Amino acid sequence: MKELVTREDRHQLDELCETIQQLIKEKKYETGVEKVTQAIGEYPHAPHPHNLMGILLEISGDKGGAMKHYRAAIALEPSYHPARANLYRNGDLSENSSRYTF
Repeated sequence: MKELVTREDRHQLDELCETIQQLIKEKKYETGVEKVTQAIGEYPHAPHPHNLMGILLEISGDKGGAMKHYRAAIALEPSYHPARANLYRNGDLSENSSRYTF
């Protein structure tokens, strides 16, 4: 378990999140879930992996699970805009589900 205390830790997290984002764009969801689970385990205090897990759950149709991860990301960092945007979009009853915020 790593805390984001050094630039190297932050750089490793950023690289891992970029990999997950690319997997999502390529629709490689199973691998994305594996990687994001790894990221949550390694960086439990970072909001980014929770936001990405929310996106993956939302894509799979689990809106409730997605909302939990978006809320977890916001609880970890209240100013983390991507999770806040996804939470509000996911809670919107209109059909605008294709605009995920990384």
